[in-house]
Amino acid sequence: MLHIVERTGDHVTGALPVDVDLYSTPSLRAEVDRMINEGCRHLTLDASRMLFIDSTGITALVSWYQRLAALRGSVAVRGLSDHHHSLLTRLGLDTVMTISGRPLHEVPPP
Repeated sequence: MLHIVERTGDHVTGALPVDVDLYSTPSLRAEVDRMINEGCRHLTLDASRMLFIDSTGITALVSWYQRLAALRGSVAVRGLSDHHHSLLTRLGLDTVMTISGRPLHEVPPP
């Protein structure tokens, strides 16, 4: 489930769950697709709680990018761990959406 943090005009910021996987992605997709249908054009996803993302989660990110790009919108994923930031970069998603890692003061201690 996506926790909506802020909604201002056509911009929505939501916090992703701990696991973005085969089990959670269908409800995430339904929720984000509904928001896009209702006028969201700029989606910012807070991934600071996310510990795991699988191919269904990656596919959802790409799908949201495609839908929003066609509407002259955007997707940003912020608060990524180093591992997930590296993964999305290796997949080339940094070329189509804004991705950023956690600020140093937010990195959980080892």
